[in-house]
Amino acid sequence: MRPENDGAQRASGDERTDDRESGTGSPGAEPTGETDPTAEPDSSAHGDDSSLPLKTLAVLNWLGDEGVRGVESRLNDVLDDDLDVTTEQVKIGYAEQGTVASQFRAEERAGARVLLSEPLVGNVLVVFPMESANKAAALMLQRAVEDLSSVSTEMGRDALTELCNMMANGFVDEWAALFDTTIDTGSPVPVQDPERTLVARILKQYGVGLFIRSRIRIPRHDVNAAIYVFPGKEEFLDKLSGVGLEVID
Repeated sequence: MRPENDGAQRASGDERTDDRESGTGSPGAEPTGETDPTAEPDSSAHGDDSSLPLKTLAVLNWLGDEGVRGVESRLNDVLDDDLDVTTEQVKIGYAEQGTVASQFRAEERAGARVLLSEPLVGNVLVVFPMESANKAAALMLQRAVEDLSSVSTEMGRDALTELCNMMANGFVDEWAALFDTTIDTGSPVPVQDPERTLVARILKQYGVGLFIRSRIRIPRHDVNAAIYVFPGKEEFLDKLSGVGLEVID
């Protein structure tokens, strides 16, 4: 992956950081990935579940909003002291292997997956459309590198992975405070594949199926990203269900 203003060729498949998690090629401009970053896949039949109590749904939405605030704080610390981050309404949904194709995008995404350990087992997936991935990597490197055209594919990928790691940790930090516990996170794993492929890979690990998604945008730099949280155990949901509405301001 190279930052946006580097016209060098896309990396070949043998340059991938992790061939279990990455698709062919490397982040770069993609014809369809940025066309409509807010549009949903062509499906309304799946993904919204009414089996959760309204109280739990309200708390989950609040947690999503709080997580975005944590992400914004991290981005301001690293990228810009006065960064404007916007977000759409948090989405709470259910997915399984049979519904992934209708719920998630076919366009390629680049980013990182971060494992959550006890007591809140699960995964955080942070992904960017390909053009945004290049811009985000350039933002990460702009303070450290004078000539971005000299940045290697590996350096650009590492910068994006570290940014995703900071965003994932910023998102769950607020949750740790709420539950008065430490949420351990693993090392970020670089990923690159169609969004639906990345999600299907995570769902193979867990049987819960619930996901919390926040889409964020940095208008000044025309960068879009999505943050997904996939709880891995029912105990995660039990903890969420035990949170009272009084936590919501």
